[in-house]
Amino acid sequence: MTLLDQAFTHRSFANETNFKIEDNERLEFLGDSILGFFAASILYKQFNNIKEGSLAKMKSKLVSGPVLERICKELKLIEYVRFGKGEKETGVSNVRVMENLIEALLGAIYLDQGLETCNSFIFPHLKKNIRELNELESVRDYKSQLQELSQKKYKKVPLYILESSDGLDHDKIFVVRVEMPDGTSVIGQGKNKRSAEHAAAKKLMSSRME
Repeated sequence: MTLLDQAFTHRSFANETNFKIEDNERLEFLGDSILGFFAASILYKQFNNIKEGSLAKMKSKLVSGPVLERICKELKLIEYVRFGKGEKETGVSNVRVMENLIEALLGAIYLDQGLETCNSFIFPHLKKNIRELNELESVRDYKSQLQELSQKKYKKVPLYILESSDGLDHDKIFVVRVEMPDGTSVIGQGKNKRSAEHAAAKKLMSSRME
């Protein structure tokens, strides 16, 4: 039995066969650490202005079930998994199974080809998800800073108002106004409501620091 066969062997299949077959759980254990290492390394190198606490949160999201599920579906890996008869119907749509599969495959690649090949396999997929995570972290930072400032000074939170959303469905421009309890307000624009709120919060925070 090759490492690749083992990576694609679900516990339910191993339990049903008459032969001694190892499932992918040990490889998943190994791959989990490898995935964490690569995620931490990528984030550390790319975001040198983000503190440890925020990096840890980004790493947690980058190696989360939904991200690994997306990678698994993009590569159409689940169709090659060997399930037991009673598990196949639910297993092919189980996020946890897909998460374990990616990790088990990383473990197998590492044992067979080493870290460099592991990196070549997983890096492009992690990189695709980092931009969205960075945007989310930026939104959280500026909006949370503005909220903390507003609560401390006025005992109230800022108000975000969607002013408009114009353009084609695939190319809309959202305009959001953030208003402070003292009446101060600024406008922010973005390709979605969240990024527009981010732009407005960032602009208002910048004006307060001047």
